[in-house]
Amino acid sequence: MLSLELKADLGFAELVSATGYAEFDASGQRDQTDLLIRLDYSYEEFPAFSAYTEELDNETNFTQELRLVSQNIGPLSWIAGFYYNKSQYAGSSKEYTPGFDDYALSVWEVPGNARADDLEYYSAEDTDITESALFGELTYAVTEQLDITVGLRAYEYDISSLSAVDLPLYNSLYEGRPGDEVVLDYGHEEAEDSGTLFKINASYRFSGDTMGYATVSEGFRIGGANGVAACPDNINEVNNQIICAVPSEQVFDADTTTNYELGVKTSYLRNRVQLNAALFNVDWDNAQVGGATINGQQPITTNAQGANARGVELSLRTLVSDELTMYATYANTRAELTADAPFLFGVFDEAGTPLQNYYDGKDGDRLPGSAEHQFSFGMTYSQEILADKMLDVSYGLTAQSDVFSTVGLRQNGEALPGYAVSNLTARVSDTAWSVTFYVDNLFDKYAYTSTRRDRGDMGDPTFAEMLPNGTDILRNYGHYVLTPRRIGVKFDYRFEL
Repeated sequence: MLSLELKADLGFAELVSATGYAEFDASGQRDQTDLLIRLDYSYEEFPAFSAYTEELDNETNFTQELRLVSQNIGPLSWIAGFYYNKSQYAGSSKEYTPGFDDYALSVWEVPGNARADDLEYYSAEDTDITESALFGELTYAVTEQLDITVGLRAYEYDISSLSAVDLPLYNSLYEGRPGDEVVLDYGHEEAEDSGTLFKINASYRFSGDTMGYATVSEGFRIGGANGVAACPDNINEVNNQIICAVPSEQVFDADTTTNYELGVKTSYLRNRVQLNAALFNVDWDNAQVGGATINGQQPITTNAQGANARGVELSLRTLVSDELTMYATYANTRAELTADAPFLFGVFDEAGTPLQNYYDGKDGDRLPGSAEHQFSFGMTYSQEILADKMLDVSYGLTAQSDVFSTVGLRQNGEALPGYAVSNLTARVSDTAWSVTFYVDNLFDKYAYTSTRRDRGDMGDPTFAEMLPNGTDILRNYGHYVLTPRRIGVKFDYRFEL
């Protein structure tokens, strides 16, 4: 990762240039046994079945931003700028099923050829994203109490993606392809969009201790390609193992928000007590949510028609004494779909009929990943020690209520229980250095943060009859958990050049 920031004083304005470059490379493996058994392609009939992947990823990002910030004295101030980002990604994934070809040839007497490499699946993707924007903001002090700010951002982006998927094992065993052949028929997917976003804010100082504000703004997140190869034109006639995306699954659109916020910021007792409160409402169009392809159940991003998030945020900070500072925050958020999202998970029964009642997203369904209640509390005690050193001891507590793993708990979603985590730090500092002792997750709280797929992967009784001794299987399901208690020491030193 490299970054460079340059500033130039032009008199009437300050010019700021921020440049960033990052490159990421990875190679890795993971166990794929449970996932392939889940697809019900008869792999479970091989008593010694196992599978693993080999994956390669390379990603580069270049970002450039230029900003002009006014320095004139007067009621009018402004910012103008340009933003550019170029992202390139290339990756591949190979799945191997050792010994399955020999089993199929000898036990099932399939008509094809063995594969010496055991290569069952091969996917490759190459994606380029280019994003640019012009932005500006004007603030005018109408009176000593009232400020008005307006802003505009014009953006555009282009996404070009090449992707291909091959099933070498299937094609060699059942279609007679040579046992060392791999065919990657790349499909080309493109997504692009442009538009403008606005912002308007008014702030009013009722007194030296109280300020109120109201903001209306817009936001967006770029769309993209899902990196799953396109289905053949005769997909409805295909009755074999296939992983592909129908046209509506290949790309997903940008989602946009219109945000409304009304708040107040106050201070009392000569700034020893600060109390802030805000109400917010976010209307979300074409909300990007997680889904799955009809063919092969590949995880993808798709668009729901609409969603909404609304709530309240409160924060309190107080200087109890010259040595002790305390704070507390609370947020209540209600996030849900505002329209039905048909076939969100793209699941069909054996007859090809959509399982609509269960797998659709419905108007009013709660969105995943968002806790309705969040709370934090903390305190810091500061005291001078050893004549001229400073000691800061801090305790912090963060808590949240339950979180849904899928939209409306559909497609075997679950509510992950809420939890609270405590952290403790003690810091001794001088002008140039500091030593910090810390304990994260002080009470070693064990809690779930997310799931690996869903409860539908816990096992299907129909497979128990196929396995030795009627043993059921724990398939591709599990939880990710909080980092356990961590204790450490950190040392910082500031060099003066």
